[in-house]
Amino acid sequence: MIAFATLLLGLVLGPQQVDLVVEGDAARVELLVDGEPAGEDREAPWSIRCDLGPDLHPHRLEVVAWDAAGNELGRATQWVNLPRSRAEAAFVLEGEDPQRPERVRLIWEHIEYAAAQRVVVRLDGEPLPFETTDRIPLPELDPGRLHTLEAELVFPDGTRYQAELAFSGRLGGDADIQLTGLTYAHRRRSLPALDRLGGWVAVDGRPLTVRGIERAPGKVVFVIDHSAIPALRQLAPFGEAITTPETAMRQGEVVEFLFPYARMTEAHVGGRLFTISQPFPASGASFAQLATRVAAPEPTERRRVTDAVAVAAVQAASESRPRAVVLVLGHEDEDTSAYRVEEVLRFLGELRVPLHVWWTGRPQSRTISEDRRPVRVETPWGSARDISSVTRIVAASQLLRQTLDEQITLWVEGLHLPHEVEITSQAKGLELPSAPR
Repeated sequence: MIAFATLLLGLVLGPQQVDLVVEGDAARVELLVDGEPAGEDREAPWSIRCDLGPDLHPHRLEVVAWDAAGNELGRATQWVNLPRSRAEAAFVLEGEDPQRPERVRLIWEHIEYAAAQRVVVRLDGEPLPFETTDRIPLPELDPGRLHTLEAELVFPDGTRYQAELAFSGRLGGDADIQLTGLTYAHRRRSLPALDRLGGWVAVDGRPLTVRGIERAPGKVVFVIDHSAIPALRQLAPFGEAITTPETAMRQGEVVEFLFPYARMTEAHVGGRLFTISQPFPASGASFAQLATRVAAPEPTERRRVTDAVAVAAVQAASESRPRAVVLVLGHEDEDTSAYRVEEVLRFLGELRVPLHVWWTGRPQSRTISEDRRPVRVETPWGSARDISSVTRIVAASQLLRQTLDEQITLWVEGLHLPHEVEITSQAKGLELPSAPR
């Protein structure tokens, strides 16, 4: 048995120390990054240092344990720079006899907090006492019976996370089929039949089996610069005019707002957190109407627009549904981000997240109806659409609506990084999702 003791949350790059939990007679443990050997260890404590490179990319980390004869004992997978929870927790059983575990280790990590406020562990529904989560003793258990372990972790901000494990020494059986949701643009009105999708997508020339196809409600994450707020507020009274049949949110869609002012975290050196709103569901409004009214926190000195767009991309890519990020820029130019614009644009492409860039214009005394500035302006992110009037924000919203309506999700067998999957020549009308230009 092998498991990750290091859970890489948030956005991660560069050298990383990956600690592991290994049970059994392992002679060697190998770490693979995106399928390529990245390091190994041959003795406890099992720990491997790897380098995720200088640029931001999604990654798949896989660890494999081998015995002295070269037989595989087990493997585990961890996704990096892809949608994950703010906190993760997992149980690892330990002991000499795999059918009779003597103790359990609770592994957890939070993107913000170095310590949990409270941890409760239960075995078969009853509280299980412990002194440290690294070594929780288990009573003698019947290996023929199904047992359950549950843990609840409460953090200082009141959020709660859970871990569960069901185990029995005599249990076995086939693993469930694992699926990956891949989002594409498909501009035809009707969805193709499932039995006609064979060979449409592939990895390294190997066709993938498509198990499902759907057109789901979308998710949009706005990154709103503080200097854009006054101009958005000027548009708020025109909410009914901004919401049209071509811009209204659909049933089941959500929008979230992320503000590009970072605060440092205690759990990770150099870690940065951004304020993100609760999800706003469809309620007869449009995405743009919500953007003109959302409450914004007070800005800090750390204006990190580029970093915030990268975080928003991961947030938008969750749940394998149609998605987009909208960056709303004002008149501020300074950016203290750790990532480069071109690096983050590439990252959005790898996650298959379209980016819309809106610009509210510079401060001026003219009213909205008198505004005659150009419809487009060049920014480090490329061409941005001017949204400083009702007509222009409606036009920008229509393009956002179009981006979401064109996206479909293919569910394929196996676990795959989205940018590893290619569209083959057999695919009809399938494209990578992008923002209309």
